[in-house]
Amino acid sequence: MPASPPDFEVFVAANEAFAAFEKAVLDARTSITGGFRIFDMRTRLVSDDARAIGETWFDLLVHVLRRGVTLDLTISDFDPIYATELHQLAWATVKQGAALVEAADVPQDRVHVRPALHPATPGMVPWLAFLPVSLRRAKAQRAALKNAARAEAPGVDQGIPGLHTVTHHQKLAVIDDDTLYIGGLDLNDRRFDTPDHDRPAHETWSDVQVIVRNDPVVAEAKQHLQCFDDVVHGRQPPAEVTHLRRTLSADRRFKLPFLSPRTLVSELEEAHLKAITAARHLIYIETQFIRSRVIADALARAATDRPDLSLIMILPAAPEEAAFDAPDELGLETRYGLALEKDALGLIRDGFGKRATIATPVRPVMAARDTPGTRAGSPIIYVHNKVLVQDTDFAMVGSANLNGRSLRWDTEAGVAITDPARIAILRDAVHQHWWRTQLSGEWTDPQQMQPIWQAEIARNDKCHPEKRTGFLVSHDLQTHSAEAQPLPLVTDDMV
Repeated sequence: MPASPPDFEVFVAANEAFAAFEKAVLDARTSITGGFRIFDMRTRLVSDDARAIGETWFDLLVHVLRRGVTLDLTISDFDPIYATELHQLAWATVKQGAALVEAADVPQDRVHVRPALHPATPGMVPWLAFLPVSLRRAKAQRAALKNAARAEAPGVDQGIPGLHTVTHHQKLAVIDDDTLYIGGLDLNDRRFDTPDHDRPAHETWSDVQVIVRNDPVVAEAKQHLQCFDDVVHGRQPPAEVTHLRRTLSADRRFKLPFLSPRTLVSELEEAHLKAITAARHLIYIETQFIRSRVIADALARAATDRPDLSLIMILPAAPEEAAFDAPDELGLETRYGLALEKDALGLIRDGFGKRATIATPVRPVMAARDTPGTRAGSPIIYVHNKVLVQDTDFAMVGSANLNGRSLRWDTEAGVAITDPARIAILRDAVHQHWWRTQLSGEWTDPQQMQPIWQAEIARNDKCHPEKRTGFLVSHDLQTHSAEAQPLPLVTDDMV
C-alpha cells in the first residue's frame, strides 16, 4: 500500500502548492469546499497526474465531479465601480461553475459556485463625500466596457453607485473532512512561480501555503466556510474555534459618519499581539504589508521591554503597484499605504535598533536598469507571504497581512500552529527558501540567528549578485518616500 501523506506540509511557491492542491482534489472522495479571493478555472495544471486528465482546473474539476464529488465554492465579489476587473473575475468564475455542470453532466445541486459581496457599506456622510468620484468612475467604466464585457460585470450597470470598502480575502479549501489547504495563495496563473523565482520581476510571486490533515482545525475551517457569509450578514454569530484564526466584520447598525464596518472577530490580530507579548528571543515575520500601527506599537514596546528580543522581518521591496507602475500612476490608496508602512517601520526600527533585521528578496542577477522593481542592483522578488513564528513555541500561516484592513475589516483565515514538530517544519521550509540551502546550528537558533542573518544580508548588499548567499538584501526604509501621502482624517484600516 502507498504511504499515507504527511499530516502537515509547507509550500513556499505556487508550483509546489498548486501541485499538492491538485493531488488533494484528485484524491477527493466526497466533497470540495472552498473560499478564495480569486479562483480562475482556466489556471493551468502543473502536476503530472493532473495533466494526464487535462490542461486546466476546469478539466480537473469536471473529472472529479463525474466521480461523484460535490463542489461548494465561494468567490469574493468586489465593488463593481472601484474594482471592476476583480468584479469581472468573480463573475467569470460563476459562469465557469455553470459550465462545469453542463460539461460534467451532473445535477445542479452538486455544484455551487457563488459570488459573495461583503454587505458592509459606508454611512451616508462618507458615501456622499465619495459620490462625485463614484459617479465619474461609473460613467467612465460604462463607457470603457464593450457589450460583452458589460455582461461579465453586472454590477457596473447599477443605478447610483454604492460603495463597498470591505471584501473576503481568505484562501482556503477543505477536501472531504480530513484535509485543509490554507495560506496566502489564490488560484490563477499570475500566482505561479517556483522557489528559484527565475523569471522577470513582475512575474515573481513568493507565497506560503500549508496542508493540514487529520486535525481538529479541518472541521473548524469547513464550518467557517459554510457559515461565514451568514455571520457577516448578521444571520448567525461567529462559531467558537480553537485552532483557526479569523477576521470577520459586519455592517454597522448605526453608520451615518463611518466608513469602516463593525469588527466581529479579530482573532488574527489578537494572535499576533499575543505572540509578540510572549516572545522571549525572536519574532520572525514574512508579510506583504506592515501598515498596522497596533502591531508596530506592540513590536516597539516588546523591543523596549525585552533587550534580548530580536526581530527578522521579510517584506517586498515595495507594494506591487509601486514596484511595477510609474510613480505618477500611483493611486491615493497606494500612496497612503506607503506612508503607513514608512511610519510602522520607523517605529519598529526605533524600538529594536540593531536587533531588527528587515530584509527583502531579490534575484541573484544584475538588473538591466534601475527601476522601482529593483533593489541593490537586482530585480525584486515579490513577497505575498503571511507567516509568523514566535521563538519555537508558536506559528501562524494564513491570508492576513499586517494592516488594519486584514486585521479588522476583511474576511481572513489562518491556522495557529503549536505543535513543535510542525513549527520546525515551517521554520525549516521558509528559512531554506530564502537562503537556498538547508540551515542548521546558530543559523536557526532563535537566540543567535538574527545577528548572523544580519551580517550575511549586509554582505549581500555589497557584493556582486551572483556571489550572494541566497536571496535576501536589506530593505530600504526610504523606498518611495517621495510618493508616500499621509491622510490624517482617514482611518489606518482603509489600506
